[in-house]
Amino acid sequence: MMEKKKQVCIIKLDGLGDVLRTTAILRCFRNDEVTWITEEAAFFLLAGSPFVKKITTLSGILAAQGVEFDELYNFDEDIRACKLAHNLKAKKKKGFGIKNGRHFPFDADSEYAYALSKNDELKFRLNKKTYQQIIFEMAGCRWEGQDYVLGYQPKGAVKYEVGINYLVGKKFPNKAWPRWKELSGMLDSVCLQNQFKTLKEYIDWVNSCRILVTGDSLGMHIALALKKKVIILMGSTSWHEIETYGRGIILKAGLSCSPCYKKNKCSRASFCMDLITPEMVCSEIKNICQSGY
Repeated sequence: MMEKKKQVCIIKLDGLGDVLRTTAILRCFRNDEVTWITEEAAFFLLAGSPFVKKITTLSGILAAQGVEFDELYNFDEDIRACKLAHNLKAKKKKGFGIKNGRHFPFDADSEYAYALSKNDELKFRLNKKTYQQIIFEMAGCRWEGQDYVLGYQPKGAVKYEVGINYLVGKKFPNKAWPRWKELSGMLDSVCLQNQFKTLKEYIDWVNSCRILVTGDSLGMHIALALKKKVIILMGSTSWHEIETYGRGIILKAGLSCSPCYKKNKCSRASFCMDLITPEMVCSEIKNICQSGY
């Protein structure tokens, strides 16, 4: 008699890059039936995944409210996600729930992740764990370097030696590298990021590049998921949380104020991203090419 599959619910709503890197946890549930609750914008990142049976968006959440899951995992601090985790029926709940109107850990496995959200010194300076390692601990799973699971698999050939993924979201403008034009003028086979209309177009473009130069962005996560070589330029956000799987090279200026997670434009005389020079990036590109990648 076949063992009945567990009904597992995973909640990770938005932050497209965060949704994509959370997919590593799916490898712990490959023999279960997984329902993933997310925002509509992230649907395409999960669609086609062999480890997700059903994708439910917030607008269609009523379909999940009548189900009792065996296990529920909420990796999102968003209050909407925490309320969902509190209200949905499940025999076991891990990650974040809600208490006094704020996110709160369901159990001891999520206390470290909770502390990171409350303690800047821990998050900015002391933490050495990657995001993936942190969510595996939240789930009570063993972290063994499990990789991304990207549902859509582009099939186009590589067209460019280097892609420059220079655009960033409005939330953290300090992630932007101001010297990408200088770099593009130093390279032969190079393609610049565009304002793509769809995620499919964006993923196809990343796939067309052999090497991606990028900040801490969705493009970085797409490139890592596609097993590209990635040169990651970082300053305002924590490089320790980035799991590169041995495919990424992180360049940073190393200023004492970095990372800062400031959402306003930097007003300091020395801006951390500006101190990463095109020559530094070119040197890493040359090293990758010489390695025969």
